[in-house]
Amino acid sequence: MIDFIRGPLVWMSFIIFISGLLIQTIRLLRLTRKTKIRKIVPDEEIYTQTNLSKKDRFRRYLLVQKTNTLMPNICLVLASMVFHICLIVTPFFVLGHNILLDTSFGISFISLPEKITDIMTKFVLAGGMVFLVRRLFLYRVRIISTLYDYLLLFVVAAPFLTGFLAYHDVYNYNIIIILHIISGELMLVMIPFSKFFHMIFFFISRFMIVSEHSLGKPKRSWSY
Repeated sequence: MIDFIRGPLVWMSFIIFISGLLIQTIRLLRLTRKTKIRKIVPDEEIYTQTNLSKKDRFRRYLLVQKTNTLMPNICLVLASMVFHICLIVTPFFVLGHNILLDTSFGISFISLPEKITDIMTKFVLAGGMVFLVRRLFLYRVRIISTLYDYLLLFVVAAPFLTGFLAYHDVYNYNIIIILHIISGELMLVMIPFSKFFHMIFFFISRFMIVSEHSLGKPKRSWSY
């Protein structure tokens, strides 16, 4: 069973993941169109993101983030930033993952000290707990939360929780590591077809689409 989970099931997960990303990217392109830059009309000032310099666009982005995001709850924003950074970075720099990559394909990333990745894992689990408590006890969040939202939280936390338990040799190692691999594969498969896609869409929207707090020079806009 472990050979199937570490072999064919991994390849199936990556194939679904990559195929899903391609499908969603094509779908996104169909929902957008190339931006037409409007000319300045006499006696009328029209400032679009395409007319601004990179420096001005970056300043506008920081201003929007300050007024719309940071001011309401800076603690939650900081917790979310740490959570997302650790969520994305940790799997690539865990020693165990890089050993598997090296033995299977002869490639690997730089491995961080195990104590560091252990702390980063704890940050992810703590962040997941914060988001869970927020959904359970904050009325304005609880009222719009569904079973689907709680399921996503579980899917995110499961690979990190099982990895943490395996690293600290809690319970039966073989069972925990099987659950760890399966939960990681499940999350990988769900990324293109769930709210997890915002991990990819964030970068696409910031550099491609006008009026999405763009950091680059946007080339496309939404088709209405």
